[in-house]
Amino acid sequence: MTLGQTGVGQRSGLFVSIVVPARDAERTLGDCLASLLGLSFPREQREIIVVDNGSTDRTAEIIDRAPVRRVREARRGASFARNAGILASRGEIVAFTDADCVVSRGWLERLVAPFEDARVGGVAGEIVGYPATTAAERYAARIRHLSPQKYLHRPILPFAVFANLAFRRDVFERVGLLDEAMTAGESTDFCTRFRRASRLDLVYAPRAVVFHRHRRTAAELFRQQWNYGRGHALLYIKYGREVPWGWRQSALAYADLGKAILALGRSTVRIDGGSAWREEMSFRYLDCVRKVAERLGFARQALAKGRLYL
Repeated sequence: MTLGQTGVGQRSGLFVSIVVPARDAERTLGDCLASLLGLSFPREQREIIVVDNGSTDRTAEIIDRAPVRRVREARRGASFARNAGILASRGEIVAFTDADCVVSRGWLERLVAPFEDARVGGVAGEIVGYPATTAAERYAARIRHLSPQKYLHRPILPFAVFANLAFRRDVFERVGLLDEAMTAGESTDFCTRFRRASRLDLVYAPRAVVFHRHRRTAAELFRQQWNYGRGHALLYIKYGREVPWGWRQSALAYADLGKAILALGRSTVRIDGGSAWREEMSFRYLDCVRKVAERLGFARQALAKGRLYL
C-alpha cells in the first residue's frame, strides 16, 4: 500500500485530510459541505475530499460546486469509498465524517487536539442527533444511537463509527486499509484491528461534535438495522475463535428481543390517549423494529455464510 505524501515539516501545525463518502447524497451533502467549509480550523492546514461512490443523483454536481476535491469510486460500499479517500489524501491526520452529518464549527480542532499526545493513534468524537422531526429520529436520539461513549467501553469488540473518527496517517501503514470484504460492520472491524496491530490509544473527544441525520421512518430504521445485523454476523464469523457465538449468545439476543416485545405489549394495554403515552408507544414499537431487524439481518448473513447459529 502506498499512501500520498504528508505535510510533515511543511507547516507549523498538523495537516488534516477530511474524507467524506457520498452516494446519492443530494438531500444532505450541501449542508455537510457548508459546515465543513465553515470550520474554525485553518484552511491552509486541511483539505476536504468527497468520494463520489457511484451516485446517480446530483451528488457529483454538488461536490463540483464546492471548493473540495472529488474522488470517484465506482465500487459501491463504505469501505471502498473511505479507502479511496485515504489513498487520495495527504494529511498527517485523516478525519472522517459522513454526507448525512453536519459538523460543529470547532469540530476539527477538538478532534485533532488529542493527537498532541504521541500515544494517541485515533480519536472518536461525539455523535448527536440532528434536530428530530419524526418519531424514528426521536427514538434514535433517545437511545444515543452511534454515540461512541456507548460503544468504546463494550467488553466485546469495542468500537466507534467513522461518522466522527480520525486516525494518524501511519496507522493505515501499520493496520492496513479498511477490509473491503466487510460489507457491513467495517467500523468495528477496523477499530478491532487497530487495537490489536498498534500499541496506540483510541480516545474519546466529547466536545468534537457532529450532528447525524438519523433515519426518518420505521422502514428506513429497519433497513439500517438489518445491515447492522449483517455486520454483527460478519464480525463474529471473522473473529469467531476469540469472540465465540453459539446457542447461548443467540438465546440471550432473543431474550432481549422478547423483553422489547413484552414492553410494547405492556404499553399497549395502558391506553390513555395522551401525548406521553403515544410517545412511549412509538418508542417501544421502534425498539422492536430495531431488534427484529438486527436479528433477521444477523440470521440472513450467518446462513449465507453457511453458519447455523442464528
